[in-house]
Amino acid sequence: MVWWKCSNCGYIFEGEAGKVPEKCPNCGEICTFYDVSCYTPECGFEGYDPKIAGRRQEESRL
Repeated sequence: MVWWKCSNCGYIFEGEAGKVPEKCPNCGEICTFYDVSCYTPECGFEGYDPKIAGRRQEESRL
């Protein structure tokens, strides 16, 4: 599984490697999706890498 980030709204979701949806599940737009999966020891090789992903949109509203 891979963590994807929407280029339009910043939504981060988990999906299959190489298989991104046609439209973002959050904003409904046709977007570019970036692989933000963790591949380094700093984030434990699990989940998304906050250095690549930045802050999630929900967190930035706090």
